[in-house]
Amino acid sequence: MSGLSKFVAGMLLAAGLVLAFIAWRLASAPAPVAPAPAPAPQAAQPAAPVKFHPVVVAREPMPAGTRIDAAKMLAVAQWQAALSGGYETVAPLEGAVTKVDVAAGDPILPSLLAQGLARHLKPGERAVAIAVDDVAGGGNRIAPGDWVDVFFMIDKGQEVPGAQARLLQAQVRVLAYGRASVDGPEEKTAGQPGASGQPAKTAMLAVPVEQVNELMLASRAGRLQLALRPVGDENVPDAELFVPRGAVLAARADLTPAQREALKQPPNRAFAGESLVQLDGTTAVARPPAAAARSAPGGGRTVEILRGDKSERVRY
Repeated sequence: MSGLSKFVAGMLLAAGLVLAFIAWRLASAPAPVAPAPAPAPQAAQPAAPVKFHPVVVAREPMPAGTRIDAAKMLAVAQWQAALSGGYETVAPLEGAVTKVDVAAGDPILPSLLAQGLARHLKPGERAVAIAVDDVAGGGNRIAPGDWVDVFFMIDKGQEVPGAQARLLQAQVRVLAYGRASVDGPEEKTAGQPGASGQPAKTAMLAVPVEQVNELMLASRAGRLQLALRPVGDENVPDAELFVPRGAVLAARADLTPAQREALKQPPNRAFAGESLVQLDGTTAVARPPAAAARSAPGGGRTVEILRGDKSERVRY
């Protein structure tokens, strides 16, 4: 074989080896991984709804001392944040009294409202405390919120010709009895007297202002007795059937008809006052002045002398 043939054969052999190596590499290489498909775009999640909280606010300006009419004066607003200590409904605020000026739109808070027994008084009422014991207080069975009749008894004395007892005030609301009140029992601290079971010494009653004088006189000059009324009993005496009691202060003679009508208003009746002689229905003073003057023999005159809570008629 010539040298040229050998050279060509060597080149072919080398080319075959190269091709065989390439074929082996291709056969042993891993199969190409197909690219993962691109994820489909997801729809945007809707935003979480905003949570609102009910808050009671003033519908209109309310000056200090306003008694709240919930339906007219209050509204329920929706706030994004809850109001600590606020009200969610208007029902608990019916009849509450503001102790400061409240602007329209302001939230209603307990600090803006009058606290204590004053908020339980109706217009024209006054809270009056009287002394009680086991007997006068119905055996300590009377509780705040009860309704009672107030009876009084006066023993025979210089001002009263004979002992008497009668109904003084009917259907009176009890605001407090002992340490308990319509606001709830009084909180006790360590070492504080007044443990549970101690008899009550005072009762606080809601009394119309024109009847405070007679209650004070009766409590000082006689003895009071509280009689518990049954629930739902609305029977009360009709004062128009009896001779009206006179007042300590006489009305002026030059009053106009409108002014004389104003004398019947409760504050003016309270200002005119009561005397023990007037409270005693058996004395001649309870009759109209003209009849009393005719009954005095010889046209004599009398003068009323007041000594503290005592009253005496002296003829001259």
